[in-house]
Amino acid sequence: MNATMEITAVNSRKTNTRAFNPSRLTRIKIRSVILQHAIAWVIYIVYSFLLNLITNPDEHFLDIVFANLLSIWTFYAGYFCLNIAFLDKKPLKAFLLWICGLIVLFGLRYIYAFVLLDLIGLKPYTTDTVRLIIRDSILLYMRFFLYSVGFYYARKAILKERQLRVAEEEKFHLQEEKLRLEKMHIQSEYAFLRSQINPHFLQNTLNFFYSKSMNVSRQLSDGILLLAEIMRYALATDEVGDGKVLLSKEIEHLKNIIKISQLRFSGGLYINFSIDGPMEGIRIIPFVLISLAENTFKHGELLEEDNPVTITLKIDAEQQRLLFDTCNKKTTGPKELSSGIGLVNIRKRLEWMYGHNFSFTIKEEGDIYKTHLEIKY
Repeated sequence: MNATMEITAVNSRKTNTRAFNPSRLTRIKIRSVILQHAIAWVIYIVYSFLLNLITNPDEHFLDIVFANLLSIWTFYAGYFCLNIAFLDKKPLKAFLLWICGLIVLFGLRYIYAFVLLDLIGLKPYTTDTVRLIIRDSILLYMRFFLYSVGFYYARKAILKERQLRVAEEEKFHLQEEKLRLEKMHIQSEYAFLRSQINPHFLQNTLNFFYSKSMNVSRQLSDGILLLAEIMRYALATDEVGDGKVLLSKEIEHLKNIIKISQLRFSGGLYINFSIDGPMEGIRIIPFVLISLAENTFKHGELLEEDNPVTITLKIDAEQQRLLFDTCNKKTTGPKELSSGIGLVNIRKRLEWMYGHNFSFTIKEEGDIYKTHLEIKY
């Protein structure tokens, strides 16, 4: 059974808009707040009804519902005015709106007393109607305004505490990140010093061996020379400022790796490497193409003439694209050692340098392993 696995860098960078849509998250938060307030008011109305059953058993449930609807309106009117006064910093406007809210309450109270209660056959006012409505409205308005003041400052305190907690968490994460970066910096400095000592020493030693082996074995001296060239290229790429090298240099290095591999097996490896298109002036990040090629040496069958490892490089100058493909049959025997960069690190380096301007695909079809890299240079 053939299993196909495709990993495309462009697709992996796309964001799930359903999961991270800010407007959708805002709507969910609003619905959650509305639901919480609705549940709180339902509990309050039921509590009022049960309390009134004790003090006034004959009071109608709808009378309590109508009365509490006025209370709810009064509460939110006061809270709205507080926001205008303190958040928008418009106290005069807030006071005028507060007075208007009281006047509106007079009207709502009148409708409540002589329309809504009339529907259930109740008449709370028999004499001095206007004066009593004004009195009851003012008492109701002041009472629930005090409730809204308490709610406003309680909510403000909760939000302040939450902001402080978030700030502390951010500060903690920043400190952790700073420590991590400092550790990485120290490690990179150590790695840099080690790379400056060991490779230079090794290269000088290889040059010495090359000079001594020229009169002993032509094949041995060629192998040492190729290895010295490989080391020289690795050192040169460490000194590149923009993180890129000429594509021609990268390919020359790849050819040296193929040559030294052939020397080890007396030319018995079946590797087809082809180049199509001009490489002049093209710069890419180093060791990506080389690592993909080394991956075929590590996992591929190199000794079957009918299934050679194929490595192809195509330059599309018109569309400014670089296409690099590898194909190999999987081996079941000993595997070659690679540089250890790995496919995951290759992808990270490509994302960092090229962003959306590349795609990287891996396919496994039975015992055939393929990679395809496309870069817009």
